[in-house]
Amino acid sequence: MLLIWAYIFDEDSAGVTEFSIRDGQLSDCHVLARLINESSKGAADYLFNQKDNHGKNAEEMVSELLAREVHYSYANSIVVQFEGNVVGMALSFPSSGLMLSEQIKQHYSERQFQYVKYFAENTIADSWHLDAICIDAEYRGNGIGRDLLQKVKQQASYYKYPELEVFVFANNTGAIRFYQRHGFAECKEIDVSGHEFLNDKSPLLLMRCQLPGYD
Repeated sequence: MLLIWAYIFDEDSAGVTEFSIRDGQLSDCHVLARLINESSKGAADYLFNQKDNHGKNAEEMVSELLAREVHYSYANSIVVQFEGNVVGMALSFPSSGLMLSEQIKQHYSERQFQYVKYFAENTIADSWHLDAICIDAEYRGNGIGRDLLQKVKQQASYYKYPELEVFVFANNTGAIRFYQRHGFAECKEIDVSGHEFLNDKSPLLLMRCQLPGYD
């Protein structure tokens, strides 16, 4: 694992606020699941809304996945701590980690599987995939998102991936501007208007960022 440890300093009228960034740990799975569900605007609730979950809610199911999967794993996460609490995270891994197996297909209904396919079938080969980035609302505006994204870029470069990819819905203009400021450009538009989960029929955008040393 690439060990990450860094500090973010936010100078304000009250003094200096200190955040730390570190690699994710197994004990972080529950809060990672919550943040992932928030960043996806409830997609986890949709994908894990099944009768055979043995009474577990979506966040509990995602937490279990993060604890045992190879790519979709706490081990590929970076977290931000403040006063001992995780307040932000980024989850990323090789784009090959989005490959769909028959075992995965059996886990979802036909409509749920179609939602997953929008992402898996449009990924960029041999890229590093940014799956989720989220910061608790009260801690936004401190440069945490910028620093998390920089750490993800360093992670991708460490593993010698030439570019970073991310999916963003076209109606999420704030996220699009954020990624554009940090070197991303739109490279594909995906029509998702026919899907039952997506009330807003805005297209899904694939954005990519060339990493230093691979220009």
